[in-house]
Amino acid sequence: MIETDSRSARFTDTFVPSVRSNWVVIALAVVFIMAVAILLPSFFQSSNLLNVGRQSAIVGVVAIGMTFVILTGGIDLSVGSILALSGVIMAMLVNDGWMIGSAVLVALAAGIVVGVMNGIGVAVLKIQPFIMTLATMVAIAGLSLRVTDGGPQQFNNGDFIFHLLGSGGVLGIPGPFVIFVAVAVIGILVLRNLTFGRFLYAIGGSIEAARLSGVRTTRALVIAYAISGLTAALAGVMTASRIGTGDPTAGGLTNLDAITAVVIGGTSLMGGVGGAVGTVFGALLLAVLSNVMNLVGISPFDQQIVKGAVIVVAVLLAANATRRRLDRRAASGDRFLRPATTKTAKATGPVKKSPLA
Repeated sequence: MIETDSRSARFTDTFVPSVRSNWVVIALAVVFIMAVAILLPSFFQSSNLLNVGRQSAIVGVVAIGMTFVILTGGIDLSVGSILALSGVIMAMLVNDGWMIGSAVLVALAAGIVVGVMNGIGVAVLKIQPFIMTLATMVAIAGLSLRVTDGGPQQFNNGDFIFHLLGSGGVLGIPGPFVIFVAVAVIGILVLRNLTFGRFLYAIGGSIEAARLSGVRTTRALVIAYAISGLTAALAGVMTASRIGTGDPTAGGLTNLDAITAVVIGGTSLMGGVGGAVGTVFGALLLAVLSNVMNLVGISPFDQQIVKGAVIVVAVLLAANATRRRLDRRAASGDRFLRPATTKTAKATGPVKKSPLA
């Protein structure tokens, strides 16, 4: 009986605050889906729903990592270039005879290295995140073009990992969507249940106050950018596996799509407010919107206009909700500006150091 009550308390502490703090984007998604159900029943065909899941996966994975960075008050413009570089690295290694698993690990390691470079530039060299990641974006894009001579690197592999990352699936569910869900769950748990997650909220609220409270801000920032680089590299190998090509220009506007998903999900660009739950709904909302417009037959040019309008409305509603949430937390004395839980409510004193500190 006691164990059941404990599990119920943990569920309440984790999910109820998530729903409450992200109600705007959840409400938008529900209303939009209800409207689609009435006006476009074909949207709910199983094949189309699976396609929506596959479409949301790439941006969703990148956006989860981006959430870690934006929570600190930073931004990572280099994720698109990291995505392209990791796909190119994997393709070239596979063509050189490497096992797909080893090639994926090297590609992911490259993303982490770039992320660490961004983190060092921001945390150690004190370069503005926008400038640092913009420079990295340009440099890495040039590197991808240089090693490929500007051309795509086609490759093929019959390994299970290759199909899981690309066009395959698990029990009928697209592999990329399964990976997105797994990354999202890990991101949610890290931000809500680990001390490191509280460090990121503290840094976003006030980096100086966090430092005075015992947070090793330099290490936390470097890890946050490394996570962003890792998720971007993962999205890169997923993209390359899906199209069978390592394309040095594959990143495109992925950085802007990821930032959009994070902001629509209620995470403040000022830092300290938001979370991965809202980011998941933001990525899904963008994928549903694009899919519906394709089904209706709206031209790609008009789709950009509609997306822009939806983004403005969603961000205004989310900002209004965030402002009210901040006011409530300021009144309650929550220094870390995130939904309190039974576990974290006890941590009212100085932040204690952890293995990640």
